[in-house]
Amino acid sequence: MKANRLLLMCLGLIFALAFQACDKDDDVTVSNPTIGGLTCPSAVFSTTATSGTAYNGTFTVPYTGGNGIAYTSGTAITSTGVKGLSATLNSGTLGSGNGMLTYAVTGTPDSTGTASFLLNFGGQTCTVVMPVSAATTPPTTGQ
Repeated sequence: MKANRLLLMCLGLIFALAFQACDKDDDVTVSNPTIGGLTCPSAVFSTTATSGTAYNGTFTVPYTGGNGIAYTSGTAITSTGVKGLSATLNSGTLGSGNGMLTYAVTGTPDSTGTASFLLNFGGQTCTVVMPVSAATTPPTTGQ
């Protein structure tokens, strides 16, 4: 009788320890950077891009509803429309609320018009449209 009780107590202790070891820690949370919205039409460009000329600049895009989490730099986003440019998100930390995301833009635009970049960040997407100007040529003098 004592042996059965002892065996049952040992089995109960083993099960209790096994269940406790499998219990996940609810205090550990992993957060991803999230935002409520992107305002691509309000993007601000550091300088004007010119067709056929190497470009090295930035644009900033306002966001709303940031959760204050740090984020890493992104992968290059190639332009559509006017080709030859790529934009890469610079790393940073979201504000708790509103703020700006900064993208570095490099490359040589192959024509005039608009270079479009499809952004996808923090659960939101939008398209930034970047104007590309025509190259100016100096006037020729008659001879």
